[in-house]
Amino acid sequence: MTGTDDSDRAVDRFESARITALQHNGGTCFQCKDGRCGQHAWAIEELGRHPGGRKLLRQLGLPAPSDPSTEEGQPR
Repeated sequence: MTGTDDSDRAVDRFESARITALQHNGGTCFQCKDGRCGQHAWAIEELGRHPGGRKLLRQLGLPAPSDPSTEEGQPR
């Protein structure tokens, strides 16, 4: 297994997204430029895919994307 194989695990993506959201919320995001942050946008999207991530987004006062499992036309 290579280093890139390890980093593509769902748990690793979730943890990276969680840390990114926390850093951005705390004002310590190093990726922000001109009021925009691609890393933060990715983190919100990734966290929105998980119930625990949506809970964290609500706790941080950030808009959570809709739950993909409850979107119209999707099986529940």
